[in-house]
Amino acid sequence: MGRVHSFFDKIFHKYNFKRTGNGFNIVMNYTPLGIALDRAQLALDSQVWADMQQYMPFATGNLIRQTNTLNQTVLGTGKVYKYDPNVEYAHYMYEGILYVDPVYRIGGFYSPDYGFWSRAGVTKVPSSRGLNYTNPKAKPHWDEEAIKNHSNEWLAIVKKELNK
Repeated sequence: MGRVHSFFDKIFHKYNFKRTGNGFNIVMNYTPLGIALDRAQLALDSQVWADMQQYMPFATGNLIRQTNTLNQTVLGTGKVYKYDPNVEYAHYMYEGILYVDPVYRIGGFYSPDYGFWSRAGVTKVPSSRGLNYTNPKAKPHWDEEAIKNHSNEWLAIVKKELNK
């Protein structure tokens, strides 16, 4: 797993105090609460990312691998990337709409000796056609699909971690 962040632990640790006086001794230790919140955040982030992957396209696996690498750097912070913005085609896949050449109304040109290409300098425009993903469970806006199908499970994971 990636680096474990201690965001809540650091915040709650600041509020620990010990007071003694004439016949009394008060110790307030909030560190366990911070640790529990960090543990819950880590579990939640991990599960959100795992559940999103079910609905992501998977032709070569590169989109998931690259996004996973990015997510490992923020695991436990409450941020989960739905795709790596540095992957050229990621947003295109996320939107799930075929973008086409505005003149020829096709997604790209093909030649057996070269492969696929688009006209240089031409910005493609969205069409009304959806993409066909190789993963049968894949959907555009896979984060929203994961929320729709797994949010109750995520709540249960957080509750379980907080009750440990």
